Amino acid sequence: MTLDRKVVVLTGGSRGIGRACVLHAVAAGACVVFCSRSDGPESREVEAAAARLGGTGTALGIAADVSREADVIRLFDTARRRFGAVHCAVNNAAVIHDQLLVSATTEAWDAVIETNLTGGFLVAREAIRAFRVQRSGGRIVAIGSPSQGGASGNASYAVSKGGLEGLTRDISRQHAHAGVVSNMVIPGYVVTALSSGMSESSQRALIGGCPMRRAGSPDEIASVVVYLLSDAAGVDGQTIFVSGGLREVLL
Repeated sequence: MTLDRKVVVLTGGSRGIGRACVLHAVAAGACVVFCSRSDGPESREVEAAAARLGGTGTALGIAADVSREADVIRLFDTARRRFGAVHCAVNNAAVIHDQLLVSATTEAWDAVIETNLTGGFLVAREAIRAFRVQRSGGRIVAIGSPSQGGASGNASYAVSKGGLEGLTRDISRQHAHAGVVSNMVIPGYVVTALSSGMSESSQRALIGGCPMRRAGSPDEIASVVVYLLSDAAGVDGQTIFVSGGLREVLL
């Protein structure tokens, strides 16, 4: 399994699962252009960690808000200017706003949908456009959530991730004939900055509902993402659970 000479665009790469995906892809030989909303110390730390891996891979972090079309276009333009092409994309950037549906504001709803779903659409669209210009085909991986089947107090996040799964399958149906491969990876409960705001009781419930009886690690998710980005993966249009057996969240 190798990503030698592959150029990967990845969103939300400064921490958590995104950070692990950047480092695993670099270790596999890829050149990764990743983004976060602020191009600060966390991004520089990821670049430095990638450089310490040695080999042919490298990482470059930039500031970009995936809910903004101009930022996503600039992200892909940066990858092409720096490395000459784009071969893979990972839709990882996400935000969450826990609130009961009857209490949710339209502003909070829009913020989640625009980042998680509209941002996913913009990234996928730019990736496919790049693949078509290059006549190269390519691979897209989206990061989902077991809550996308529905979760109490988490409607906007569930809807955004469910929509991203539908987008993943639609990409496969429309573009597989041109060599564009699209899959989704669903982590279980993974300790990241995104999940750190959960209550202790919710965290215990998630671990208790997982047959492996433990939280997952970002590295476990990243290893599957890198496999799906590689030419070794003969998988398309699929949703793959890397969740320790946890299939849904009903909190």
